Amino acid sequence: MKKLLLPLALALAASASPAAAQVTITCLANAGHLSRQHEPLAKMFNEMQDEIVVQYAAPAKDYADTHLRLMRESATNTLPDCAFQAYNQLPSLVRALQARNQIVDLGPLMEKEGAEWVKANYSDRMLELGQVDGIQIGMPFNASVPQWYYNADLLKQAGHDPDDFPTDWDGILALSAKIHALGDNIQGMSYGVDQWGDDWPWQILITHQGGKILDESQTAITFDQNGYSLKAMELVKRLVDEGKYDPSITLSDQMKSFTSGTMGIYANSPASARNIQELVGDKFDLRSIKFTIVDDANGTLPTGGNAMLITATDADKIAAAWEYAKFLSGPEAQAITAKNTGYLPTNIGSLGEDFLAPYYRDNPFFATPASGYDRAGLWQGYPGTQSEKIWREQKSILRSVMLGETTPADGADKMKSVAEELMQR
Repeated sequence: MKKLLLPLALALAASASPAAAQVTITCLANAGHLSRQHEPLAKMFNEMQDEIVVQYAAPAKDYADTHLRLMRESATNTLPDCAFQAYNQLPSLVRALQARNQIVDLGPLMEKEGAEWVKANYSDRMLELGQVDGIQIGMPFNASVPQWYYNADLLKQAGHDPDDFPTDWDGILALSAKIHALGDNIQGMSYGVDQWGDDWPWQILITHQGGKILDESQTAITFDQNGYSLKAMELVKRLVDEGKYDPSITLSDQMKSFTSGTMGIYANSPASARNIQELVGDKFDLRSIKFTIVDDANGTLPTGGNAMLITATDADKIAAAWEYAKFLSGPEAQAITAKNTGYLPTNIGSLGEDFLAPYYRDNPFFATPASGYDRAGLWQGYPGTQSEKIWREQKSILRSVMLGETTPADGADKMKSVAEELMQR
């Protein structure tokens, strides 16, 4: 018999006959995450024990598709046993599933593991990412805060020391302009807030000032408080005017420009680190560094990524899914995921000498996310069902400000009015 997962074995012994001892669970993940992350980890888990078989359903296209599928499957009682969903999508999804008793509160399961187990593996801030209305409803699996990637060769050509990357927006915009001036085919920077598929880069511009999109109840807009949204919109305009960001270039072409060596500064998730490194190869000296924080005392960065939800209703499947959740969020699996992708590990233990510490020392390009643990904050989602439509309209407003068709002040007002109107639906 392979290595026994004792808590699960005890649960099975109490509720199942020997013939029914093996439990199969089905999970739902995104297509972009399946092959690089989930498939190797599921294979590893299946081989290390013989009480549980993990399999994956046909993947969702993205987080929005995950949300739609889970809502449809909730209505037809055909939910998978576990699913991986983005943090900002959790509130609306979880509340709908809770109303139908179709999602598991992980709090009691964690309590059974003991306080020392929790303390040894997870920070409070990391666990908060998987909480909705104070309930631990998801186990953080992936986490990412934005970071800067840069072409050290272009910085040198622009007369800037690549070991002294600017720490504020004034310096970044000035440096971008210098790089842009190197030639007609050279782009200074990319911060594609006007084209991103979700509102992550927009929320960054609020939270790194110390603000939040919504209040604690997540029902009222707060991003306009203390001039946060106005300052964010002014910065959006400065990206074009001072930093020479070109909104006419598509997001995919911006990525191509950076990885081909014709762009100096590029903002993205650490989840892209491995892919970016593979695309760059030896074309130039590729580096990464922590993202800019405006308010050093209160600023945070919204944490992207996803949490594992247990949506099984059968007791044996719940126990099996919990074992899988502990494995995926454990130090070994998190170290593997960090190496395969660049994601910030969600397990404290994975940063130790037995796992990622030597790797990060030898590979500083991949160590940047670990330095951002203290900046990881909430990526909030709007109440209601119109989050995607809110973002589509807000993107148009941001682009209009970039192009000079709308003033930053008017843009800030419109960003709020769009959100307030649509989140009531």
